[in-house]
Amino acid sequence: MYPRNNRAIPAPDGYAGCQSGCDEIMKIWLKIDHGRICQTGFWTNGCAATIACGSMATELAKDRLVTDALSIGAREIADALDDLPEGNFHCAALAAQTLHAALKDCLETGREPWKKLYRVY
Repeated sequence: MYPRNNRAIPAPDGYAGCQSGCDEIMKIWLKIDHGRICQTGFWTNGCAATIACGSMATELAKDRLVTDALSIGAREIADALDDLPEGNFHCAALAAQTLHAALKDCLETGREPWKKLYRVY
């Protein structure tokens, strides 16, 4: 009912946008401080279940090391929501896929920071 982190973050350290098979789009922004995720944000044009999954994915990632957050999967997101119907598991999969892509972007831009200058959100 009350999604958290539903916002874009300016000048993120990690960013990704992914699309599901049913044409839902999710975007995730991450800010990193000393290797730890300190701010998260997401946006989606999806249904209520997709919004809930995006919110939960960003909450689960907060305060974790970037490398530790890579272990967050669709099952963990779905289980954390308690009552996500199995028919909406693809929403958790989209959130996990987008989170992983944003984390990989964090790792890549950490090695090559100039790439942040050429991002398109």
